[in-house]
Amino acid sequence: MDIVKYICFIFFYFALVECMAQPKEDIVHSLSGQFQYSNIWTERGSLQQFTQNHPWMAQLDYGIVKNTQSAWNYCNCYTQNGLSLGYINFGNPVKLGSAFTFSSFTEPYLLHSKRTIISLRGSAGLAFLNKVYDSLTNKDDIFFSTKLSFLLGLGINISYRVNNYFSLKASAQFNHISNGGRKDPNEGMNFPGFSMGLEYHRKQDVMEHRAKEPYTEKSWGTMVHLFGNQRTAWPDRGWPEEKRLVLGLNVGLIKRIGRMNAIGPGAELYYDGINSVFQQRSGQILQTTAGAVNFQHYFFLGKLLLGQQLAWYVTSNTGFQKNLYQRYLIEYEIKKSWYAGFSLKAHGDRSDYFAFSTGYFIKI
Repeated sequence: MDIVKYICFIFFYFALVECMAQPKEDIVHSLSGQFQYSNIWTERGSLQQFTQNHPWMAQLDYGIVKNTQSAWNYCNCYTQNGLSLGYINFGNPVKLGSAFTFSSFTEPYLLHSKRTIISLRGSAGLAFLNKVYDSLTNKDDIFFSTKLSFLLGLGINISYRVNNYFSLKASAQFNHISNGGRKDPNEGMNFPGFSMGLEYHRKQDVMEHRAKEPYTEKSWGTMVHLFGNQRTAWPDRGWPEEKRLVLGLNVGLIKRIGRMNAIGPGAELYYDGINSVFQQRSGQILQTTAGAVNFQHYFFLGKLLLGQQLAWYVTSNTGFQKNLYQRYLIEYEIKKSWYAGFSLKAHGDRSDYFAFSTGYFIKI
């Protein structure tokens, strides 16, 4: 097990290290607990039986916020960064089991008043599962096939401060767990949900209200992403285990239409060596190199970058019945204009693979 790979996946640690470097009086600390109730979303017929199950999650968060003018100027907002520990019960102990999770998050405040905060959270981490697919004993659970998998989350939170020490929290959260294309089956589970919780602050932890500056630089730019990972074809009917590389380039011509939004056309070209293995095993003609054009949208939320792309294949024999797919990116700005994180390629609600990604934004 390449534990270094999984540790690197928690790229949000850059945010925590940066926050810890601030003087203590410039940091706002919080500790919160929450309970989430979820539904399983899937279009696959064989998995419809599990939509009757309702996962629930208990989670503990520790967060810190830079209470400085320089931090505020970056996006005209405060941003909380932190770590989460969680337990998920998937509502079906025999086939789906449960999971312990460890993740990091970054959470820009979209609205901040004396008592109310509305924020957007992006999180990434690891899920340790106790039930996975087994061809003999658990063949219905094609959501998970590795006990160590990746966890993604995206949600919107509202917090109401009831006194000097406590706030009530509510959130709507989209969660995804899959193994990143390391082993088949790799259907992945999408389970959006709602949560309620309680957050504790120290009495003196009060963030200053600062004036917003208008955003005037609505420029065009080029967003470039390199992404890559290793994929595995597992032993099957006499075929040995084989590992291949996926590596690609994604480019977009995007226009900033505000401080937080950018849109534009783009394209990508990638090599997926696992198709050569599947071609040899199935006899079906499959291309290892694929090209696509796409429409791109980005949220620039402080140092958090969220990207969504709708893509159309321009090459044939990709191994997929549909020509449309989506690519999602969650990255953190580690240096001015340089981003690091990961990408998820998916066809509908079915994940294809995760990849580590590096992005660079070039103003034109």
